[in-house]
Amino acid sequence: MNTTIALPSFLRPSENLPLPTTSALDFFLRFGRFTPDPASAAAFRARCLWRGSLRRLLADRLGLPPETPCIPAAPVSQQMGMNQAHLASGRLLGISADEAAQWCAGLSAFFADQGWQFHPCFPDLWLLTLPQVPAWRDVPSVLEADGQADAMERIERLAPLDWLAAQTEIQMWLHAHPLNARRPVPVNGVWLWNDSVGSAAYGLTAADNSWALGKNTAAAPRDWAQWENLLSKQPQPVSDGLIFLEGAEEAADYESYCRLLQTWEKDFFAPACAALQSGRLNSLTLTADGAHGGSLTVAAKAGRAFWKRKKTFDGRLG
Repeated sequence: MNTTIALPSFLRPSENLPLPTTSALDFFLRFGRFTPDPASAAAFRARCLWRGSLRRLLADRLGLPPETPCIPAAPVSQQMGMNQAHLASGRLLGISADEAAQWCAGLSAFFADQGWQFHPCFPDLWLLTLPQVPAWRDVPSVLEADGQADAMERIERLAPLDWLAAQTEIQMWLHAHPLNARRPVPVNGVWLWNDSVGSAAYGLTAADNSWALGKNTAAAPRDWAQWENLLSKQPQPVSDGLIFLEGAEEAADYESYCRLLQTWEKDFFAPACAALQSGRLNSLTLTADGAHGGSLTVAAKAGRAFWKRKKTFDGRLG
């Protein structure tokens, strides 16, 4: 059994602050092999969470015929700063299933004359069916725009006029919606794009993420014991599994990051290290995104190479 733990937004190589002791993570650094592979957040998720066309996977989830014209859609929040607008999407917005259903129903009624219908596949990831797929290939996915301070400014220079017109209409409709009056962070836009293609190839993907659309998925485990229990209940043995471990993005300050690191050391890294040393696990791979991203792979019983120098986690894997 080989397990990959994906750690989005985990690396902090430039902070130069003392970090808590992480004996298991330090073990991985000492005995593992690091392969550099810098990746954006969008590219990282595409290779971890789904395989093939995103819009087709969402359409299949809804039971729509394969020939149905459709595109992905994602609710977003655009907040104005001093000089730029900041775009946010995904689970950080905390959108409920009821909110998504109300917005999709209202937007479908608003755009009924154009034949548009919004479907809330997940609270933060929708599908738009329409008479034909628009020519919006230059519009990036919401994952590529997410977190970018100048996303709208850049896209306005590239996007077709009909995309910009649709965005304006959606923003005006959402601005007046009563649900936003009760939200700490308003949802004031819906990002539309043609498609996203993923390349994930894991036998089991455990993630609390709407984009995890593989054939065999489960909720992210709370700890390594729950992961091993999940594996034991699979009808067929899983040779390669992935845990998509989120939380680092929310741990923006130093104290929060240290607490998260200690939690993951106790709940995942230490028991995974024990599984490697006992031979229950053939290999463990930690993979992360960002400019310093890449994969650190540790083989079972790697600790026999006692001559390798000790290493300490400093915010990077290699």
